[in-house]
Amino acid sequence: MKNLYFKQLLLLSNSQKSANLFEFKKGYNLITANDNSVGKSTLVKLLLWAMGCEPELDGTWKSLDCKVLLHFSINEINYSVLRDANLIYLKEGDKDFIKFTSISGDYSKVFSQLVDFKVLLPDRSEDTQLITPPPAYYFLPFYIDQKRSWAKAWDNFEKLTQLANWNPTVIKYHVGYLQAKHFEYEEEYHIEQKKIKEYMHEVEKIDYALEVVTSHTINAGNTEVTLDSTVFEDMTQEIQKELLDLSNQQEDILNNLSNVMSDKAYLEHQKSLAEHLMKELDKDYVFSVENIDSDEVECPLCGVIHENSLVNRASILSDKEQANEQLITIDSKLKTVNNKIINLRKKSTDIKSKINEINAKYTVTDESKQLQLNEVIETFAYQSIDRNIKETKKEKLLDIEDCKENQKSIKKDQSKLLPKERKDDINNAFMDLLKTYIKILDVEELSLAKVNTPLNYNPIIKEGGAAEGARGILAYYLAIYSLSDMYADEVISPLIIDTPNQQEQSHKNYENIMKLITTKIPSDKQVIMCAMENNILKEYEEQANIINLDKSKLLKKSKYTQIKTIFDEIEG
Repeated sequence: MKNLYFKQLLLLSNSQKSANLFEFKKGYNLITANDNSVGKSTLVKLLLWAMGCEPELDGTWKSLDCKVLLHFSINEINYSVLRDANLIYLKEGDKDFIKFTSISGDYSKVFSQLVDFKVLLPDRSEDTQLITPPPAYYFLPFYIDQKRSWAKAWDNFEKLTQLANWNPTVIKYHVGYLQAKHFEYEEEYHIEQKKIKEYMHEVEKIDYALEVVTSHTINAGNTEVTLDSTVFEDMTQEIQKELLDLSNQQEDILNNLSNVMSDKAYLEHQKSLAEHLMKELDKDYVFSVENIDSDEVECPLCGVIHENSLVNRASILSDKEQANEQLITIDSKLKTVNNKIINLRKKSTDIKSKINEINAKYTVTDESKQLQLNEVIETFAYQSIDRNIKETKKEKLLDIEDCKENQKSIKKDQSKLLPKERKDDINNAFMDLLKTYIKILDVEELSLAKVNTPLNYNPIIKEGGAAEGARGILAYYLAIYSLSDMYADEVISPLIIDTPNQQEQSHKNYENIMKLITTKIPSDKQVIMCAMENNILKEYEEQANIINLDKSKLLKKSKYTQIKTIFDEIEG
């Protein structure tokens, strides 16, 4: 089993021009003093704060604007971590320091690898994404905080609520129910969950698109047109061909009709002139015959003076005959033109009839209304879009079902990682440890009727009086610590107890507490305990590295210059 050991902690406050250095050893460590409020609790909190945890530091200490440098080791490899507010510098062995600008994210991932804390938890901001929890979640079972832990288990640090529903998963990992492979499956499960969420989002967009299409084709959605795409394509090609032919024919007819109508207008004008000429020639002839006294006669049309002779009168008759022949010719041409017009108009009527036939051919009739060709096309377009959208939606829903099936398969494989036999072994070991520790602490009247797994800790917290309750909680914490050492795959952290003599324990009970700590914590572990000076601690003190704090508390001005140099070399 790998163990983590704290080795040296350096404190530096530039605002106070003060600093200090504390050494820690493997095995027992005792932070003690003959008075309260000298910084025992703050010192152990700073060990954990250096690692990236958020212990409850008082406002006075926070105002000192202190930065810390902690040297520690895991499996004989030395590491150093420097923390200044949320800036973290981490170093392995002789390698350079790596700077991290926040506790979460990359630093938490690197730290979790160091201590084999492979837990992944859902991100509050994105429930389909798993993240590595900050170091505080790793240190939870290894730290008994003086203010928070003796009244409520698994509540040692601030900001734990940044992750939702973390308790069962974190506890199960610490006691050995869950292993690293569990979270590999969990990642696969959440990948499928993310796909489901994306597919569902696409389905929502599809439904919205369908609403938009329906709203822009008001009648289409209420009309039944039973055409498939092949039939509709043939139909439209047929329509296009027929309409093009008819359009060309109609264009020719209109052109011809226009020309013929123009010819007719010209001929009618010529006929009018010819008829008028004939009438005037008749008048000229009568005038020339009846007015023989003059040798000249003025033409009534052009005003030209003609000789009023017999020859000229014969000429007038000849002109009249030519005009009459011309009139006959014009009438003949007009007849031909009129016949052409009749024929062209008939052809135009025929084309219009064919167009109406096409309209009638592709008109849909139901009980209440008829739809014209454009409405049929719109309806068919709507149905085509509706069909395509629904088909796409169907595919997405099938994708969702596939993902859910994959999730079931993943959960099935995941469940095989914790056979019933192993779970029973862990639960039985937990109960054996808890009962043993409760017996040593003399709180056997504490009812364990509702306690059968490491997850059932609330009955322990609620049972008994204040002093008994504190010993019960200690028994629970130490049972969890032992269980982690026996079954979990993680690195075992130093056990930090602040302060074991809670709720004015009797002399005998305090002895029992120290007996439990000194006999049940394996000798290869590091224990850091805060306690007031007391003869009961004598046996522990004899084996412990003792940090004795005085009224000068944690920071000393005499050490500022030396320690500041160390920090400056790291921070640059």
